[in-house]
Parts: sequence; structure tokens; C-alpha cells
Amino acid sequence: MKRSLADFNLFYALFFPVVQYATRCHYRHVAVRGKENLPEGENYILAPCHQNAMMDPLVVLMVVNKPVVFLARADIFKKPVARFFLTWLRISPVYRIRDGRDQLSRNAEVFRTARQALEKGRPLCLMAEGTHNDRHQLLPLVKGMFRIAGDTQRDLGDKPLYIVPVGLDYDDYERPYSSVAVNIGQPIDVRQYMTEYEENEPVALNQMRTDLSRAMKACIHQVNADEHYEDEYAYCHLKTQQVLHDLKLCNNVWGRFVARKHISQQMAEMSEEDKAVRYAEGAEFAKECHRSQVPLWFASKWPGTASWRLPVWWLLMSMVLLLVVFLCWDMLLLWLVSNPIVYLPTHLVAKAKVKDPQFRSSINYGIRFGLTLVYLIVLFIVATCVCGFGKGLALLLLGIMSAFVTPRVFALLRDMYYGYRWKRRDRSHAESETA
Repeated sequence: MKRSLADFNLFYALFFPVVQYATRCHYRHVAVRGKENLPEGENYILAPCHQNAMMDPLVVLMVVNKPVVFLARADIFKKPVARFFLTWLRISPVYRIRDGRDQLSRNAEVFRTARQALEKGRPLCLMAEGTHNDRHQLLPLVKGMFRIAGDTQRDLGDKPLYIVPVGLDYDDYERPYSSVAVNIGQPIDVRQYMTEYEENEPVALNQMRTDLSRAMKACIHQVNADEHYEDEYAYCHLKTQQVLHDLKLCNNVWGRFVARKHISQQMAEMSEEDKAVRYAEGAEFAKECHRSQVPLWFASKWPGTASWRLPVWWLLMSMVLLLVVFLCWDMLLLWLVSNPIVYLPTHLVAKAKVKDPQFRSSINYGIRFGLTLVYLIVLFIVATCVCGFGKGLALLLLGIMSAFVTPRVFALLRDMYYGYRWKRRDRSHAESETA
């Protein structure tokens, strides 16, 4: 008998926290709000925006903190190794017309499996847009999710089924050790659509799609401009610090996400003339960032020339590094040996080999995860055989700790570098104004 994706899997259960930890290591900061909106003890479908290929379901798994059954487009299952790995992760393929009309009939079995998972109490996650999108704009939602929701609610009877909108906002899709904000919205009760669903299914499906689309847009930074998308997105970063001050928000991942949302909402209500002025400001700001070789996400969080943080951080980090090198060189060597994978520029391999930028972070994650896992297992076995179990375990724990700590040191050094370049830009502006 074929095992269902919702069935208990001991190997999956043991490996699940490892994947969660690896995802947490991959991101510098993860800000989560609205976790109380997940219906505890109820059946629900997660509907996140699809911004970053395979990293989206990995972030969802980390936030929900329980096994989730996923549906994903069928073309990523073509290679046997990928199919095995994705199936093990409880991901099932969904066939689209571009996969061939003869394949569409296979969706009946896929949807039946999805309904079974929901009825067994497993959360189901579907990327409602159907494909990933490299813009902070919600794409039109596909109807497959709503058919599954309607049919499952019919089987559940009076027991509720919810659709939970989830917004994901990444500082940078491709760059390693970036940050992500997760915004979980209010759940939508599918029972309210069932009378219409029984009488006129297409109308009910469209109503569900309209309501979910509205709820998802409220959970993300929705950039409304199409032709001037890049300009509006840059303008949001330009004004982030000002809005943080005006709204009394903290200068952190969540605060900056809320500030950018607020700016786009304000721009949606402006006249075309006012928008044109702000588009021009955004375009100029983007050019300045490009000339300074500083990404928008950093420029938006930099507090300005009055900040004393950069020179102090430089001084403190320099002192710590000098102490480690000259006084604790043996500990430094031990730290390097415990996990050298974190020092490898694997993101350059993904950048060179993967054409789609949306998949580069996923490939980089997979490379680092695989290499680190193999290295730590081999290190533990060798160290245990040579030095004993205690020292082998200590070295293993040190390597696991390094996977979390070392990337954050790299991210801090990267911020210091960007801060130096941005401070030079501020200084040159001040000198030109004085002249």
C-alpha cells in the first residue's frame, strides 16, 4: 500500500529539527508576527506569497514548527533525485496545462491526497500564485487551492476549515545571510462560501479567490506601480528611516517592512503628478546606491551621518580579532576545523550555474546544507575514533554552533563594509554642499 504524505515518518520526524535549524542559520534575522492566527487544533491551508522558490516552504516549516504537506508545480519533479527529495519533504506535484493536457487528469489523485492530509489534521501549504515572482507584487491566484478547500469542507461537514494568508518579505532574494519578515494574517473560514459552492461553484471559487487575494496583499509589501515598479520600490527604501521616526517604529527587520508597506499604501492614494515626483526621487536614490555599490536594503536601514555605530563596531571587532589571533590561536584553529564549510563562497557557484535568480538562494542552501551535514558526520566519527566520544561530541557541537555564529560575523563585517562606503557617500555629499 502506498504511503500517504500525511502518514507518520520516523526519519522525517528525526530530521525535521535539523532542517529547521539549517534554515535558521541561513537567515540572519527572521521576524515573525501573527503566529497566534494559526488555528490551533483546527484544519487549515497556508497560503504564502511565492517570492523565493524553495526557500518559501522552508521558511514556512520553520515558522509553523510542525510537519506540513506542500503542493508544488510538477516541472521541478522531473529529475529522479529531486522527486525523491521533494516527496520525502512531503511535497506533491501539481500538474498545469503547460505540463501537457494529458497530465491534468493526474491532479485528481493529488487533490485527493491533499484532502486526506487536511482531514488527518496536517496543515496543507499551497503557493496560491502558482509560480514564484521576483517582484513585491501579488500575482493572480490559481483556482486549484479553492477547489481543494471547497471539496474538503464538504467532507468535513460542520467542522471548520481555514485558509491562512501569509506574507513573506526578504531583504534580498539571492544574497546569503539576508533577513526575512513573516506576516501571518487572519484566517478565512471556508464554511461561509459553502452555500454558494453547492449551488454555483465558479462564483464561490471567484469569491474565495478575491477575498484571499485581498488578505494576502494586506500581509505583504504590495508595490502598486507596474511601469515604475523599480522607482517606487527604491523610493520606499529612501523614506524608510523617516517613516520609522514618524511612526515610532524600531529600526529592525519588522519595523522596516511595516515602513515600506506604509509608504506604498500612501503612494497608492497620491495623484499621478505627486507619484511622478517620488518616482524620480526613487530612481535617483537607486542610482546613488548603484554608484556606491551599496544595496537598497542596507541603505534603507542606515541611520545616516550622525551615527557613531560604524567606528565603534570597527574598533570593537578589530580588538576581538586581534585577541583571538594573538592570544587564542589554538582555539581559532579548532573553530576553523569544526566547520570550514561556512567559509566557502558557495553562493558564487549557485550564481554561476543557475540562470533563474529566484532559485539561487535555494541551491546555495542545498549545497551548504549537504556539505555541512556530511562534514560534521565524518568529523564526529573520525574525532570519536581518534580522541574518544567526549571530544568527538564536543567538536560536533562546536561545528553546529559555528554554522549559526560564523555567518552572522560575516554579515556584520559586510554591514561594516557597506556602512563605510555609504558614509563616504554622505561625506562627499556634505563636502559638495559646503563647496
